[in-house]
Amino acid sequence: MMDAVALQALADDIREHGQREPVVLFHGAVLDGRNRLRACELAGVEPQFVTRDDADVGDSPAAFVLSLNLLRRHLDESQRAMVGARSKPLFEAESSARQRGGQGGILLRANLPEATDGPPSRSREHAAAQVSVSPRSVEHASKVLAHGAPALVAAVDRGEVAVSTAAEIARALPVAEQTELVARGEKEILRASKEIRARRAEERRDERMETLATIATGNRGLDGYGTFPVIYADPPWRYDVVESESRAIENHYPTMSNEDIYALPIQPLCTDDAVLFLWATSPKLAEAMQVVAAWGFNYKTCMVWVKDKIGMGYYARQQHELLLIATRGAPPTPAPADRPSSVVNATRDAHSAKPTEFYELIERMYPGLPKIELFCRSPRDGWSAWGNQS
Repeated sequence: MMDAVALQALADDIREHGQREPVVLFHGAVLDGRNRLRACELAGVEPQFVTRDDADVGDSPAAFVLSLNLLRRHLDESQRAMVGARSKPLFEAESSARQRGGQGGILLRANLPEATDGPPSRSREHAAAQVSVSPRSVEHASKVLAHGAPALVAAVDRGEVAVSTAAEIARALPVAEQTELVARGEKEILRASKEIRARRAEERRDERMETLATIATGNRGLDGYGTFPVIYADPPWRYDVVESESRAIENHYPTMSNEDIYALPIQPLCTDDAVLFLWATSPKLAEAMQVVAAWGFNYKTCMVWVKDKIGMGYYARQQHELLLIATRGAPPTPAPADRPSSVVNATRDAHSAKPTEFYELIERMYPGLPKIELFCRSPRDGWSAWGNQS
């Protein structure tokens, strides 16, 4: 129903221009046009009526009303969701009553095309019942109606607060606090909703981290190892061209062909939800991407190690390496405060040795989760090691 200001505006328009649309009666009751009827009374104008019978209305008066009103109004997504949430029990009740009488029913559905404007018809009635909002929005609206303070519900109805924001407030705060928050205005509502979402996201992340750690420590993987949600690897790449035999990588540690690296049985070492940190030099970037896929991961992003010493190169002298980040399944992302810069400046030490800074940042990103380093050359406390170089 219209608020007092809107109703008065409609009454003034009817007084000046007359009643443009009649009030619809169905079996003697007002089926559509309650606001017009009130406005006519307020304006002192004799209301005009039109009567619809069963042939006009069909098997769902509620759908008929929606066909005349909902899909022609300029409602935002949140307002449509509220109408959908309110209408669903009505349609289910109508359906139940018709089923008891041996007839079919119309149920409210979501995320379907809107009806087009035109005269009411059976197809229009069915289309009207298909309110074009997402199921998630209707779910939010149901939470607002079930747990929201009247002031919060009214704010969504007026289009002042998004239904998703209101749902967060309704679920997290007592009614009295909701009312006080609405009185403080939209900015305070948005601020509170943001804080609630951040807190809930942190709680969900902690729960997933704990679950993942439990799964990892309870499994037994390859050769008696557990399974790990965090994998750190620096493959022993074999380079076809070296500047001199004295600088050949084979002088420092045994290398592997690309095909042998791809074929390593890494997946049995991983939990279903896992994150891979994979080192890649610039010349081996394409091969590293193939390793990501061969080991069952999907590339997400990368970090850059900027070295304090410049190396050799055939096109550009190399002073950086890439740490690719890839995932399998759906491991939790690090908390915002634990997400490092994508650029790390660190000292270059022995050949191929990686700075301790990267161990530390991975530990900050995924505290409490079991970690394993593949091709480990210097075991680290708290980490498992796998490979022939430790």
